[in-house]
Amino acid sequence: MLDSVGTLIVRAYTAGGALPISGAVVRIKGAEEANRLVSYSLITDRNGITEAISLPAPSLSYSLSPSPAESPFALYDVEVSADGYYSKRINGVSVFSGINSVQLANMIPSSSGAEDYPRGNVNAQIPENDSL
Repeated sequence: MLDSVGTLIVRAYTAGGALPISGAVVRIKGAEEANRLVSYSLITDRNGITEAISLPAPSLSYSLSPSPAESPFALYDVEVSADGYYSKRINGVSVFSGINSVQLANMIPSSSGAEDYPRGNVNAQIPENDSL
C-alpha cells in the first residue's frame, strides 16, 4: 500500500559527470501495479537537475523490519531524453518514504541523431567488411 511519500530528483550529465545537460526531458512512470497510474514529465535545469518530485511510497514502518510483509520502497521507471544524446531508460528506481532519492543519468552523445541507447560496448569498433 502506497500511503506515504518519497521524493525523486534526476540528474542528467555527460563526460563522467563533468557536464550537466540542461533542457533534458525526464519522464517518470510507476513500475508496479500499485503506482501504474503515476506519470510525470520534468525538464532539467541549467545544472542538469530536475526539481524534486513527490511520489507515492510505502509507509516508513515497512523499512523498520528485517523481513517486511511488503516491500519498503516503490519502483519507478525513468526515461531521459535530450537533443544530441541517446535516450536513457532506467527501470526499477527505488523510492522510499521520507527519503530524497537521486537518480543519475549518464547520457552518451549521439552524432547520428539516433534516439535508442546503444547496446553492448559503446566503444567497440566494427571493421568494414564488403563480403557481408
